[in-house]
Amino acid sequence: MGYGIVEYDENGNPICEICGKAFKRVLSHVRQKHDMDEKTYKKINGFDLRKGICSKESSEATRKKTLENYDKCIGENLIKKGEKSRFDIGSKGRTKDKVSEQTRIMLKERLKTPKMKEAMKESGKKVGESGLGNKARWDKEENN
Repeated sequence: MGYGIVEYDENGNPICEICGKAFKRVLSHVRQKHDMDEKTYKKINGFDLRKGICSKESSEATRKKTLENYDKCIGENLIKKGEKSRFDIGSKGRTKDKVSEQTRIMLKERLKTPKMKEAMKESGKKVGESGLGNKARWDKEENN
């Protein structure tokens, strides 16, 4: 199995990287049978920490149930319980040392896309006059 790649069986169920068996919700299996939390499992195997690992069928069932209970899910879970995790004015936010290796890789790859290159180029033109050097760098790349 490839590092960072979730593999699925013929039924569309993700395969556990530890035992090689397929499950509709592999992270539930990992917690129960391998006594490992999902963050550790994802880090060890190079998976995106922000994405779930489940079958399309299981994902759709969860989506349907969430939409049926929309007010409770949004009102209680996101708005009320999310107060503790909101950004505080003056906070440094997520510093470089708190970003996972998977996130760093994803962000580096995103910066290579034409859309992001163009956005950075436009941004560089705006702040280049402030002495940050972006304008000079982008002008140099344009001439090459």
